[in-house]
Amino acid sequence: MPTSIKPEDLVFHFLNVGFGDNIVVEFPVDKAGKRSYGIVDCKDFKKTKQYLDKLMDARPGRPELEFVCATHPHLDHIGGIPSLLENEKYRVKEFWDSGFRHKSQTYIKILKSLLLQGIELIRISSGMEWYFGKVQVTALAPSIRLRNMYATYGVDMNNASVVLRFEHHIEDVISARSVEYTGSVSLEAERQAGRSVVILSGDAEYDSWSRITEEFPRLERTDSNKPLVKKMVNYLACSALKVAHHGSMHSAPLDVYEKMIPEIAVISTEQEQSTKQTGGPPLTRGLFPHPLAIIALEECGAQILTTDGSYESEKKPTPPGSIVIVVSPGGKPRWAKLDDTVTDIPRVLEEV
Repeated sequence: MPTSIKPEDLVFHFLNVGFGDNIVVEFPVDKAGKRSYGIVDCKDFKKTKQYLDKLMDARPGRPELEFVCATHPHLDHIGGIPSLLENEKYRVKEFWDSGFRHKSQTYIKILKSLLLQGIELIRISSGMEWYFGKVQVTALAPSIRLRNMYATYGVDMNNASVVLRFEHHIEDVISARSVEYTGSVSLEAERQAGRSVVILSGDAEYDSWSRITEEFPRLERTDSNKPLVKKMVNYLACSALKVAHHGSMHSAPLDVYEKMIPEIAVISTEQEQSTKQTGGPPLTRGLFPHPLAIIALEECGAQILTTDGSYESEKKPTPPGSIVIVVSPGGKPRWAKLDDTVTDIPRVLEEV
């Protein structure tokens, strides 16, 4: 049964833009009763702006965007960002960037716009945190080590991707953290990890995930070594995941998905076929999403949603469409899929 989207809900809008990423983050209302927004990647400026216009009409918000994040400088992630930065209606407070410099004209135009518009540039690395009321945003990638090796030791652009973890807490995060060590019970140890967590993975691939799992380990308490190993939050556990690199064969290995255990896996993609001659008969298979990624996600029990409907269509005819995920404070996400094409502007849902 659909439930109304409430003022305290955190909402993610994965717009159907074909092969590319385009995510609108809708934060809960502030003390003035207004919502604010962030953008993670933007392939299609026109669709993003018109959808934001609809959101503002449906649920009053602030036109000043909290941030625009370019996970990495590939065109299918940044194509609409120059127009977004120059737009007069939706002014941008901060631009979050992986630090991987690119010679493309689109990326150079972004850097020039930041200078002309006076927008603050934040170079992201793992461990950085931001707080939007009860919503905590943590950068899981890129690691400092990968970031320091850009353009010198073969770090490719996908592995330079910013990976963001959003957690919608029941209480104010900063206040709760201030009393973490005042009693005998750790609030972090008692908190159920992953329940209200959404991870947006950009195009991160194996090199990046190896650093993420090293820097955000899963620690558990054991009976035999109780003083030595303390159960802490598994920061990779999540209820919803935006699958990296459109579900390519390099998007993430099975052991990473087993640490995440996502209930919902969103793949922003457009089906492509590849035919290779391997010495035997030609091998034809789908590239996005790749069978290896699908099998790994199915092994973890994730419900897979694709913006082009390709995965769902294997079970029943399914149209393409944008995907909306709603996270209540401390609660598990619920989702809905729209039926817009790449060129349509989707309707704004009042309940999910």
